[in-house]
Parts: sequence; structure tokens; C-alpha cells
Amino acid sequence: MEVQAGAVATGREHPSPPRPYTPPQRLWPATPRGVNEARHALAEKLTEWSLPELADSASLVLAELMTNAQKHGWVDGRSIGVSVSRIDTGVLIEVHDARGEHLPRLVAASLTDVGGRGLAIVDAVTGQRWGVMEREGPGKVVWAVCSAA
Repeated sequence: MEVQAGAVATGREHPSPPRPYTPPQRLWPATPRGVNEARHALAEKLTEWSLPELADSASLVLAELMTNAQKHGWVDGRSIGVSVSRIDTGVLIEVHDARGEHLPRLVAASLTDVGGRGLAIVDAVTGQRWGVMEREGPGKVVWAVCSAA
């Protein structure tokens, strides 16, 4: 079953994920260092795939989604799962966490808010191509598609 993420707060419909659920390809520590290491691994993978033009935008999206998973979806002793797949239009990023009851919501942060802009960044960078789907076992998968301009 698919859960539409941004529609909760914005009334917009987000597309369905480009593929059905698959288990994460790699587990990363739920720490800032884990986020940083995953960003660098993604940039290397995009270079291997001859998609270096997506490195900045895809790394930003991955960092935002992993940081949200770390802050809102983490359970003690669990890692953050990540899958990255090449698709016709660019790259599909999936971040798996252990808290399915905490769905991401696109909100408008005020000028004085310290946080709350991550999904707005993801929404803008991906052209509103992101969402949430259920996963096997506890938790959820937040996915996003980054495409070359």
C-alpha cells in the first residue's frame, strides 16, 4: 500500500514510486557521519553510472531524507537502510527507517524556525517526485527521484 506524503500538508498528489518495495541495498549508521558517508558513496556511484551531473542534487536529497530518518524514524539499535537505483529519468533514492507511524509531512517553516525545511528542499529539487511507501516489517520507505535538468 502506498501512502501519499506531501498530500497531507499540501493537498498535492505525489506520484507513485517508480518500482515496488525492495529491501535496502545497504545499511548506514543513524549518525551524521553515516549520512556523510552515504552521500559520498552516492556521488561515487553516480560517477560510475556516468551521471555526475546528478551528484549535487541527489546527494542533497539523500542527506535530507537520511537526516529525517535519523531524527524522526530511528529506533535504538537500528540502522538506516538506503537503496539507490538508476532509472530511465535519473536516479531513485529510497531511505528505509523503523518508524512507520511517523510519516513525513511537507510544512512551511517560518523565517525564525531553526529546522523544518528538509522536505521543502526535497520537494523543490525533485520537482515534487517523492513519497512514502510501506515496507516489509516495521517502518517505512521515503523515496525520491532526481533527474537531470
